[in-house]
Amino acid sequence: MPRAFTVGLTPPDWLVRNLTPLRAPVNRAAVARAAVSMALPLAVGLACGQPAYGALASMGALSGVIGDTADAYRMRIFNIAVPQLFGAVGVTIGALVFGHGWVAVGAVTGVALVSGMMSSIGAVASVAGLLLLLNCVIGAGIPLPGSWWLAPVLLSGGGLLVLLLALLAWPLRSGVPERAAVADTYRKVGDLLAASGTGAYEDLRLTVTRSLNESYDVVLARRVFHHGRSPDLVRLLAQLNALTPVVESAP
Repeated sequence: MPRAFTVGLTPPDWLVRNLTPLRAPVNRAAVARAAVSMALPLAVGLACGQPAYGALASMGALSGVIGDTADAYRMRIFNIAVPQLFGAVGVTIGALVFGHGWVAVGAVTGVALVSGMMSSIGAVASVAGLLLLLNCVIGAGIPLPGSWWLAPVLLSGGGLLVLLLALLAWPLRSGVPERAAVADTYRKVGDLLAASGTGAYEDLRLTVTRSLNESYDVVLARRVFHHGRSPDLVRLLAQLNALTPVVESAP
């Protein structure tokens, strides 16, 4: 029978909270986009008798799915398109050095160094660096079908298919992700105030902090790409700023 931790060996509460796995909500729209964008190129390739081409496009779609993490539509363009560009560069470098022995080793090593430096810049740069290295290894390790330019075109096409599917609802839902994020934060703050003085307060406080951070990220990301003064964005930011003294008063 395992022995219980003594008081001195008990890990601190903040460490336990940060290491405890959390159940993330399932984004059904992203799941549907991933299923369609990765299966469709394979189906088209098999139907046309070119399964290798379909597989390359499907791999590009997988790369697009990796970057499809933003709620705001303008950020989706940035998060998906930029990594696709670096992925195309990576597979091109790999295809050009394929079969050249130590030249290929040196090229992949150099790309790995660049990828590692890119990963320290930010989330989008990290995904871009990952695809740069991954696609370079693929291009340098296996013979790709067609001319040297065909593989990057197919990979980019698969990623752009994910982007197209992600932007289909933009004309109808422009601004909805930002408003939904702010509304969700208000609901979480209400739950926090209702739980003040109970044992659930600490967990809800962390939930509110994460929700506030996500809402600011979504709203400010849209503001960066919005030219001129937007009354809607000003109102959403004012609503988020008004929550700060409310959250501070909860303790």
